Amino acid sequence: MGGGDVVGAGENRFGRLSELRLVAERRGRRTEPTDLYSSMPFRVMRPFWPDELGEKGAGGPACPPGLMRVMVMSVSAGIMAGDEQRVDVTVRDGAVAEVTSQAFEKVHRMEGEGSARRVTRLRVEGDGFLRYSLLPTIPFSGSDFTTDLVADLEGPSSRLVLSELVSAGRVARGERFDFRRYRSRVVVRCGGVPVYVDNLFLSPSPVGVLPGMDLNSMGFFEGFTHLANLVLVNMGVSDDRLQATRDYLGGLREQAAPGSAAEVAGGVTRLESGDLVIRLLGRNAQHLQRVLSHLEKGTG
Repeated sequence: MGGGDVVGAGENRFGRLSELRLVAERRGRRTEPTDLYSSMPFRVMRPFWPDELGEKGAGGPACPPGLMRVMVMSVSAGIMAGDEQRVDVTVRDGAVAEVTSQAFEKVHRMEGEGSARRVTRLRVEGDGFLRYSLLPTIPFSGSDFTTDLVADLEGPSSRLVLSELVSAGRVARGERFDFRRYRSRVVVRCGGVPVYVDNLFLSPSPVGVLPGMDLNSMGFFEGFTHLANLVLVNMGVSDDRLQATRDYLGGLREQAAPGSAAEVAGGVTRLESGDLVIRLLGRNAQHLQRVLSHLEKGTG
């Protein structure tokens, strides 16, 4: 199943439109895919069920019984100028699913005004549960990437765990905030009402008459190289668990040796809807992933 070229998307006439569509439904004791479609370079591994494999932690808040795990692969070298990706995931009433990826997302250099874009639409119906957690994005030097994600939850019993992580670039190669632009817009709605909106715009390079951003400065990354977000909607996080989360994050800051910078800094916010958002800055993607996993398991 191949994708078509994207007309007018950047300056790369070989830019590709790629699609991924997944519908998950409850079938007896477990969730199964009832509609699954992907076009190049997307490929989807055969789904598996952690509790049936005896995976440690299966059955907890991060891994409900019957959860179907779907891993998305890409057979390309990464995202190129002119690429457009469209992802559509629907979880039906009573289904429990997790969508993750196989490898870090590499966004390559884009010449001229070239750019790339991903549009993601998530839907959770009835008593469904979706954990959407792709591996970190690495914007290479000279890249321009936009991601637009909208998640619609049918009602107060529809649950969502959403995490995202972006790096400053290939830091070991000296590409620290050397991309042109990185834009991420996230909207989560419950019953049609927005409960969380985040519009991240990072532009080390000038935009029109505006100068480029100094992303190492105060109010931006402040010396850190990775940014992570964890959004938990309708997960029933108690005030005790909220305080425990704050204590844990405070403990991470205190672990730094005297005179040394902390490896992780961040905070947790309870939204007006009662839901939870955790935002972290760090210096290592794998470390931040472990922190996110710990926080998710501890807030269910």
